[in-house]
This record gives sequence, structure tokens and C-alpha cells, in this order.
Amino acid sequence: MQRRLCSIWPFGTALAIAVCVLAGLTDTLIAQPYYSQANPAVPNPAVPNPAVPNPAVPNPAVNYGANPYPHGIVPGAPQHPQVISRGDSWPGSPMPMRQQMPHAHQPPPSGPQPARRPPWSQPRPQTQPRPPAMVEIEGAQIAARVGSESILYNDVLPGISRLKAANRGKVSEEQLEAEIKKLLQKQLPQHIETKLVFYDAKRTIPAENFPNVEKSLAKQFEKVELKQLIERYKAGSRRELEEKMREMGTSLERQKRAFVQRTLAQQWIRQQVNFEGEITYDQMLAHYYDHLKDFDNPARARWEQLMVRFSRYPDKATARAAISRMGNQVLGGVPFGEVARQNSHGSTAEDGGARDWTTSGSLVCEQLDRALFGLPLHQLSPILEGPNGLHIIRVIEREAAGRTSFIDAQVEIRNQIRRQRTQRELREYVQRLKEEIPVWTIFDEDDTSGQISGRRSLPRR
Repeated sequence: MQRRLCSIWPFGTALAIAVCVLAGLTDTLIAQPYYSQANPAVPNPAVPNPAVPNPAVPNPAVNYGANPYPHGIVPGAPQHPQVISRGDSWPGSPMPMRQQMPHAHQPPPSGPQPARRPPWSQPRPQTQPRPPAMVEIEGAQIAARVGSESILYNDVLPGISRLKAANRGKVSEEQLEAEIKKLLQKQLPQHIETKLVFYDAKRTIPAENFPNVEKSLAKQFEKVELKQLIERYKAGSRRELEEKMREMGTSLERQKRAFVQRTLAQQWIRQQVNFEGEITYDQMLAHYYDHLKDFDNPARARWEQLMVRFSRYPDKATARAAISRMGNQVLGGVPFGEVARQNSHGSTAEDGGARDWTTSGSLVCEQLDRALFGLPLHQLSPILEGPNGLHIIRVIEREAAGRTSFIDAQVEIRNQIRRQRTQRELREYVQRLKEEIPVWTIFDEDDTSGQISGRRSLPRR
């Protein structure tokens, strides 16, 4: 019997090995014990544990259908999962990446799984609180633009906030805004011309030299203009001046910038406009005869006045008695100015009743006008009645009507010609700048004539 088994064994062994190779189970039929002979309590790492299911080997007790590998794992050595660049602490990762991806040789967990929250449903970190809403600063609105330069309300009307505060409640907001716009419309053209000239200087002066020009003018501001500002606003120090500037809606730095631009514009105009051109004798003579009426001088007089107003007395008789006493005091030797300061009701009583040069026909009261040019010099007039009161006058100096001769008028003629020529050249220069540099104002929509910006507004389509 033993001989038969020995003879059958080689054939049976070969057949069994061939079947195992075909089934991919060669490793399981190798005659190696799970526990090593040296130490039966320690598992042999080279031999798989038959108690642990191997997902690479189909389970004959389970019907897998056409696919014997239900988890998509092809038999072979298990591979490590590739490293993913996304960190475990990124938003949308509720658990570490190693826990999210099971090892390749482990089957997916069975049973119901908790629903995973999508990344967009994860709670967001606390954000910074939003900044408060922007508050409009009084006077910081843009009134005009000249090229890249802006002109603010406060640049044209400093202290606009104080102006509004002083009149708030006295007039309606609509009336107040209308009055402010009238003032702005009146003063804005001068600021636009200054900006135009400054802009022309800035674009013409080499860029590497312009900072030095600004620094030089800024030093002039610190040396001269700053002292004048402190005196004008009655500030005790620079810091106090800055506080007052902030109350008015501006700043000392902005005042310095305006001074630099204004001074540079004045200096630049002198280089662009001829202020000292030659004026010939023939030009002066022609100007004299073309403007003869300008050299006609009406009669004029310089005089003193005593006055009483009817409104301060119960009747004219009482008023006449009062002015008679004043005239008698002057006749008695009291200085005319002293009597006027003590008793007169005239507009120049504080100045001793002295009146400046007055031309013939310029006074409302005809009696006063006739007395001025008919009364002997340094003599008191009789009591003269006017519409508002009674008067006593004394003429100090008088000049008869006449015409200034050409010889006496040459200095004035030369100044007039130079002034007219300068104004004409300046207008032409500024108009040329307005054609080259874009100008916009808040009045452009209403000002179709272009009187503010110097450009005619185009009609809207």
C-alpha cells in the first residue's frame, strides 16, 4: 500500500500545482506554516493570515456576477495611494485626507454612512467688520476740473461750512445753496485761469526740475505766507492755525499747495506775456486824441459838513435850533471838526465832518451841489435844507472843470496803453490754453455761452 501511494504522489502533486497556478493561488499552497517553527506564537510575515479576508481573492461563497473583482482591484501587490497636494487643513476637508481615502487593500466601509457636508456649506471664518459709510465733507465737492487738476468748493470759498452754519435757520436750504452758487460762479473763473497757467507751466518745465521749483516756493510759503496766515486768523501757533483750517474745511497743506500754484502761475505769466513793451510817442498821442473825453475833468470840491436829521427831533423848528447852535460854536472859535464829532449826524462826523473830493452834479441834494461850487472858500454856508435834514458846509478846496493837457497826461497814457496791451495778450494766452487743456465746471450744463469755463457747451443728443 505504501508503495502504491509513493508511486501516485509525484503525479498527484504535479496535478495539484498546475491547478493552483491556473487559479492564481500558488502562494496559498506553498507548504509554509503560518507560525514559524522557531516561535509558534509569532506570525510569519511572509505568509498571509487565513483568518483575514483578502480582497484580491474572490470569495466562492459570494456571487459577484460577471466581475469577480467587485472593488475594481486587479490581483497583484497593493499600491500606496498617491500624495495629494491639497492640505488636510484646507476648507472643505472635515477629516484628514488619510481618513478620507481608505487604503488600497481595505474594502469600503459597509452600512449607512453620515452625509458629508459640501465645501460651500462649511462655516466661513469670521470676517472683518465693514468700514462705516463714507460721510461727505462740507466744501470738498469738486467745482471744476482743469486737465488733471481739481478745484474744490473750499478752494474758491474758504470757510463755506461756517457760512452755512451762520445762515442756517435764517434762510431756507434752497436759498442758501443758491447764494453759495452765485458766489462760486462769480469767483470761479479766476481760479480756473490760475489753474490753466499752472498746468501749462507744469507740462513745460522739465520733469526733473519741477520738484525743485515746488520746494523753493514751499520755502517761501513757510517764510512769508505762514506768518501772514497766523496774523490773519489770529492764531497763536502753527498747530492752532491748522485746527482753525480744519474747522473751515481746509488744511494748511492745501493752503501751501494753493500758494505754490498761484505764485508759480504769476511768475509763468510774466514769461508768456510782455509787460514792458516799448510805447512810442506817436502811440501815446494817438491814444490821447482817441480818448479825449477820458481826460475831461468836471469841477470838484473838497469840503466839511455839519448836519442834523429830522428823524431825531420832534419837528423842524427844534432841528433848526440844534444846527444853529453848532454853527454859532464854529463862529465862536470852536474847531469845526470838534463840533462835528460831538453833535453832527453826518456820515463823516467821526472824522470831523471832512468830505473827500466831490464832483459837480454828484450829490442828491441840489442846494448842497450849488453851494459847493458857488460858495466862497473857507466860509460857512447858511442853513441848507435837504430831504433828510439840515446842513451847514464849508468848502476847503475847489477845482474848476477842464481838460488835462497831453503833456500832463503822458504818464497816465503810457500806463493805460501798457495795461490794455497786457490785458489783451493775457486774454489771448488764456484762451489758447482753454483750447488746449480740457476744462469742466459744475455750471457747464446751465452755462451754454461758456462764460465760466471759456468753452461753449455742446448740445446734448
